[in-house]
Amino acid sequence: MRMKYLMTLSIVLIGINSWSQDTARLMFYNLLDFPEAPPANRELILRDILNPIQPDIFMVAELQDNAGSNLILNQSLNYSSNTYSAAPFVFNTSGNGGTINVMLYYNSTKFSLELTDNIQTSLRDINRYQLKAKTTQQQTNPIILECFVAHFKASQGSSNEQIRFNMAQDFTNYINSNLSSDANVIFAGDFNFYSANESGFQQLFIGNTIIPMNDPINQLGDWNTNSTFSAVHTQSTRTSNNPFNDFGSGGGLDDRFDFIFVSGNLLDATNEVFYVPNSYQTYGNNGNCYNDNISDSSCTGPYTQNTRNLLWNMSDHLPLVMDIQLNQTFLSSNDFSVENPISFPDGNVTDESLTVKLNLSFLERINSIEIYNSLGQQILTKNVSSEITKVDVSALSNGIYYLKTQYAKVQKFVVVH
Repeated sequence: MRMKYLMTLSIVLIGINSWSQDTARLMFYNLLDFPEAPPANRELILRDILNPIQPDIFMVAELQDNAGSNLILNQSLNYSSNTYSAAPFVFNTSGNGGTINVMLYYNSTKFSLELTDNIQTSLRDINRYQLKAKTTQQQTNPIILECFVAHFKASQGSSNEQIRFNMAQDFTNYINSNLSSDANVIFAGDFNFYSANESGFQQLFIGNTIIPMNDPINQLGDWNTNSTFSAVHTQSTRTSNNPFNDFGSGGGLDDRFDFIFVSGNLLDATNEVFYVPNSYQTYGNNGNCYNDNISDSSCTGPYTQNTRNLLWNMSDHLPLVMDIQLNQTFLSSNDFSVENPISFPDGNVTDESLTVKLNLSFLERINSIEIYNSLGQQILTKNVSSEITKVDVSALSNGIYYLKTQYAKVQKFVVVH
């Protein structure tokens, strides 16, 4: 029995070391007319949403201006450190796209921004952000990610579908001319597709392109008002937009408008970088909120009431989260604090109780600690009032978990029964 425990422990520790050094988290979020739309101070709401996720690449739509971009960078991401950088903010240069723009933020300890560009369409730009991973092999065997962020034409009807097709064609024409067929492409956005049968969607997947897109979770079909796809619906988080001065959409959760598409090589585990299976999440969606508010008390599940309340207040869309793994090692780890106030004096492997030690100088600012599973779902909260806190983890399944509190970097621990 002891030998079996040690073998299991070794496997888990190998896994946790791999995750901490060569995995990156991606996130896309339509922020809904940020920062104008109510409620006020949404950058603080966004901070609370991002805190357990801690994306390494954060892509957004419906950003209104550079002032809003700076709010996100300084108040939502870098509130306790300077880990994140932002791509240069540029206003839309296409058609009649209005005052909503796209943007990308990145963990500058893991990535550098190598190039930006924009694809003009009849409506809104599709922005390109080329990132290079800061790994031990970045000079000899660099890993390059070609990230594109888009916001396609909204609404049903043949004319709107045609505009979406044209935008998809502008994208495929661009990559045919500017990328090699083995490029690592991530295409995120609010695409407003109602069905996988739409011509624009088909253009991205099987059109005249050297790099066909793929849905990492392969949930293809007619998503609109179809309860079969409840778990992947991303819009609308609200049954009514009346509480928000008519900003955004109402009607409840019944559409899959938001996607993170990937090139085929990112689904190949032998590639230098690849999608981590089962990591793609419609964040906050417990799969039981069809045509309802995401905050409704009946929508219970791994995503807590507090998380869903934040999402309801923030936007009429839900964010998407997924992980990629690199077959290389990052030069430095992600650290969100100058001084780390959390430690595990009895080690980070346990079966019944986890001992958590907090630096005394931080106790006045820290009221609780939170535990998340590997999907970024909060599963436990523990109030703290002293230097040493015992957390009962006996009910948790074997696996890797993450302990987080404000002003500290995430701490990983392992449960092995």
